Amino acid sequence: MACPDPQVVEHALAAVEALRASAGEHEQRYRHLLEAVHPRHRAGATNLLHYLAVRQQDLRELQRRLASLGLSSLGRLESCALASLDAVLGALDALARRPEARERVEPPTTFASGGALLEEHALALLGEGGQGRQTRVMVTLPGDARKGELKRLLQGGMDIARINCSKGDADAWAELLERLRKAGQETGVAYKVLCDIAGPNPRVSKIGGSARVTLPASGERPRFWLCKDVKRARALAGGAEAEEALAVGCSIPEVVDDLRPGHRVFYDDGRLGGTVQAVTEGAALVEVDFARQGSVKLKPGKGLNFPDTELGIPSLAPKDLEDLDFIARHADMVGLSFVRSPSDVERLQAELSAREAAHLGIVLKIETTPAFQQLPRLLLTAMRSENVGVMLARGDMAVEMGFVRLAEVQEELLWLCEAALVPAIWATQVLESLNKTGVPTRGEVTDAAMSSRAECVMLNQGENIVATVAFVVDVLKRMHEHQDKKRALMRPLSVSRLD
Repeated sequence: MACPDPQVVEHALAAVEALRASAGEHEQRYRHLLEAVHPRHRAGATNLLHYLAVRQQDLRELQRRLASLGLSSLGRLESCALASLDAVLGALDALARRPEARERVEPPTTFASGGALLEEHALALLGEGGQGRQTRVMVTLPGDARKGELKRLLQGGMDIARINCSKGDADAWAELLERLRKAGQETGVAYKVLCDIAGPNPRVSKIGGSARVTLPASGERPRFWLCKDVKRARALAGGAEAEEALAVGCSIPEVVDDLRPGHRVFYDDGRLGGTVQAVTEGAALVEVDFARQGSVKLKPGKGLNFPDTELGIPSLAPKDLEDLDFIARHADMVGLSFVRSPSDVERLQAELSAREAAHLGIVLKIETTPAFQQLPRLLLTAMRSENVGVMLARGDMAVEMGFVRLAEVQEELLWLCEAALVPAIWATQVLESLNKTGVPTRGEVTDAAMSSRAECVMLNQGENIVATVAFVVDVLKRMHEHQDKKRALMRPLSVSRLD
């Protein structure tokens, strides 16, 4: 039997020892953050700090060396970072024939406890999943959903009902939840309720002029004024060009004050995009860079994204505070939309405490570039509460960070959530074609299968939502046999036999 190259072993030992030392130093440096988290999350927060320290390094060459020695290449250390490093060190010590035992510090999580704690936290926040699957199913309920449809959803596999508080009012939500309560009683199916507050979600308010934006064959780029007041926009801007341009109002007028030349503006999940060319009092001139299929009709109520703009608006609007009064009495968890900074989380925690609702779960909706960039801080702040989750709101994320980055961003989000032992919710346009038309696309079926790596998958409302729930439940049960987070599970393959 060939012996491993001693030099390779020694290099690997030195590298893993350095990683373990950096993990310990990182924990000590941010101990003040650990002391603030809820006791339930102390292990997860500590493990997150260890994981972050390791992931600050480029591990690719070390991974190749470890693999060549027949050892773990650290590709699955999310839920037990320190324990993974210790296991590799033990194997390397044996290969290097080091007889003395190392002095060990008890890791916050082990190979067994890390996954068990994550599932414990998912159970507390999201409830139990259906039999034969570990991923729960969340459904955004239409305001007019009848009791019969709600019964079919519960019987088909809906575990969590989501109410989008940017639509409707407290009376309508109360009636919907009463129908859901009766459906739950009649079916005997338990469920949880998530209410999303709207948050600082800028939308088109009014439109002045022709609402259709078309890119001409000549290559010229149309322009429009994004403004506080559509009626005053042309007067404020002045000049003949302003007379010809389309005027588009913003539902949060203060956003216009934060725009600067060069900032990008996106409409309706990226169906149209442009760049600010000039700003004046109360208005910004936007030049259109692209429009899906060459022409887009602007409509009031559609969303606006400003990925380059630091928005100086509060995280909770007066309506959000009113909605929290309802949510505190009726929901199991609250979705914090368009969270941008730890102070946004602290504000929500304070508002829930003021309503004697600190027990409510908090779901961070990651849908902006600042939220993604500050995710570790957001997690550690949210983990001061007892029940915490993260929603991967991939629609806005794709617009904010670019579709080309979406795949890697969603992977990093899943890794960080697992390292923190915080449940993740896979959201936005899952099985959208099936839901709307009754026929899925090949790409979205693969996407639904990928959602099995999260603790929950969210479906939006649609004409075929009952059938869509049944479909995704079938996919999740099948994937449960094959995949556990990043690890492929090697059950016997029926196609492996030649006879």
